[in-house]
Amino acid sequence: MNLNGVYDFYLHEKEGRIEETKRKILDAVACDHKDDFKTFYPSPDDLNYLPMNSVLIGFQFTLKKPYTSRGESKFSENLIVRDQFTGLPMVRPSTWKGDLRFAATKLMGPKNPIIIRLFGSNPDSEDMIKGRLYFFPTFFKDGAENDVITPLKRETRTPARGPIPLEVMKPGTKGDFYLLYVPYPGNENFGDEIKEDLKLIAEALKLMFYTCGFSAKRTSGFGVIEKQLKGKLWMRGGVSKNFSNLHELSEILDGYGYEQH
Repeated sequence: MNLNGVYDFYLHEKEGRIEETKRKILDAVACDHKDDFKTFYPSPDDLNYLPMNSVLIGFQFTLKKPYTSRGESKFSENLIVRDQFTGLPMVRPSTWKGDLRFAATKLMGPKNPIIIRLFGSNPDSEDMIKGRLYFFPTFFKDGAENDVITPLKRETRTPARGPIPLEVMKPGTKGDFYLLYVPYPGNENFGDEIKEDLKLIAEALKLMFYTCGFSAKRTSGFGVIEKQLKGKLWMRGGVSKNFSNLHELSEILDGYGYEQH
């Protein structure tokens, strides 16, 4: 590809044409790298190099409602976020962290010590604490599609403004979610901390995926998944368990037997 030619083209074309061409290029890149995204995910073998009681959760979900996000386009905020390397539509790790923290906060309150242990302290906090959770990107192999939404007034349920075009991942689209829990050394109640952490993780995942959603339009019902999924939990030491929904995952984590130090 002649990069100079592409650069000159970007400079001289109109704004709308720029975005259309950019999407076509990213779609072509996605075809070339459609399987490369797997290198971004952790391996169960990685747990052997992590502290005791580290847990890796991974599952493939299916969207029940559309998913959308705000891309970095200069001309439209309604283009979905895409990975610059693979060109695939994606959910950023920071998005997962923010949405799961939102769900956990709804369950426990913002100042609960478990929230701080899992997600870390707020940027404006005097005590900087690193969280025990690590998040990874989710890539969608299916291409994004165009959709239109019409915002409604809460009181009258009548249109608040005209239709808004946006890119979405349609219901039925599949994605992979990975979450790593690495408990840093704790106090004499370390075992109790781990049980509390895992219980909240399970409840927050259910709330985020089944009720709140994880989309930029989650208040409109976007970003909710189907109940059934294909998941697996790995524990340090080679133990693994399968689950088919997040309620089963909750039961697994609730019965987790932590390793004594």
